[in-house]
Amino acid sequence: MLRKKEAEELTFTQLALERKNERWNKHWLKRVVDTVQWDCFDPYLSRAYAKREGRPAWEPLVLFRCLLLEQWYGMSDRQLEEALEFRVDFCKFAGLDFEQNVPDATTFVVFRKRIEPVWDKLLELLNNQIEAGGFQIRKTITVDATLVEAYSKPCGTKASADPDASWRGFPAKEIKGEAGEKIVARRPALFGYKINLSTSTGHGFVNGFSVCEASEHETHHFAQFIHPTTQEVYADKGYAGNRFELVSLNIADGIQAKATRGNPLSDKEIERNKQITVKRRIVEAVFGSWKQWYGWRKTKYIGLCRNCLAVTLTALAWNMKKWAVLAK
Repeated sequence: MLRKKEAEELTFTQLALERKNERWNKHWLKRVVDTVQWDCFDPYLSRAYAKREGRPAWEPLVLFRCLLLEQWYGMSDRQLEEALEFRVDFCKFAGLDFEQNVPDATTFVVFRKRIEPVWDKLLELLNNQIEAGGFQIRKTITVDATLVEAYSKPCGTKASADPDASWRGFPAKEIKGEAGEKIVARRPALFGYKINLSTSTGHGFVNGFSVCEASEHETHHFAQFIHPTTQEVYADKGYAGNRFELVSLNIADGIQAKATRGNPLSDKEIERNKQITVKRRIVEAVFGSWKQWYGWRKTKYIGLCRNCLAVTLTALAWNMKKWAVLAK
C-alpha cells in the first residue's frame, strides 16, 4: 500500500514538471536561450578563472546568464540569489538544476569584477551574431547622448562623491511668468555621467556605446561609432561639428543643421531637420526604455569601469531580448 502511494506521488510530481516544461517552452526567456549562440562568449568569460586551481568554480556562462536576468528584472544581487532558489524559469534560463545549490550574491560581485577586462568584446560578439541572422545594425545608425545622475553625489566635499563623475550645467534658474507664476528657465546642474549611444535606425539595436563624465562633450565620442560598414549616420544639431568626419569617409550626412547668430535656418533646412528627426528618434526611445525599465535614471555603481560593464550588460540584455522577439 505504501509503495502504491509513493508511486502516485511520484506521478503527480512528474505531471507538475511536465506542465512547467510546457509553459517554459512558450516563455520569452526560452526564445533567448534558443536564439543566442552562447558558446562564442565562453572563451572570453573563461579567462576569469583558473580551472586547475582552487575549488571548482561556477560555469562562467551560468553566471553570465544570471547577470542578464538582473538586467531584465531590475534585481539586486541578493534578490537574484533568492529568485534562483524558487523560480523555475530563472533556473532553466541560467542552466541550473532544481536540486543543486545556486550562486550567492558575493559570487556575482566577484564575477563582475573578473570580467571587467573583456567587457568591450561581449557586445561586438553578440552583434556579429545578430547581423549573421539577417539584421543590419551597423549600416544606418543614429547617435545621441544622455545624462545619468551618479549613484553617489558630493555632500559638502568632493571626497564623498563618485571620483569619476562630474558636474554638468549651472544652478537652477527661475523666472516669473506673465501671471506671476514661477517658471523654471534652466534645469539644475547634474552630477554624474554621460552615456553615448549608437543604435540602428530600423529596430533600435545597440551597436556601440561609451561612458564618460557628464562634463565631457558628446562630440568627442562620435568617431568611435562609425563602423567600416556604416553608410549613413543620423544625429541632432549638437553633432554639427562632426559633419566633416562623415564627408571625409564618404558617409551619407544625416546630421541636423544648426542655426548661428545672424544666420537662421532656411525653410529647406527646417524641413530637412524634421525628416531627420523621424529617423533619429529611435535612439531617444532606447534611452527612455533604459531609464524606465532598466534602472538608468541613476548609475548602478561607483566608478567609471564598473558603470561601463553595467551599460554593457544592459546593452546585451536589450539586444538579446529584441532579437529573440523579432526572430520568432
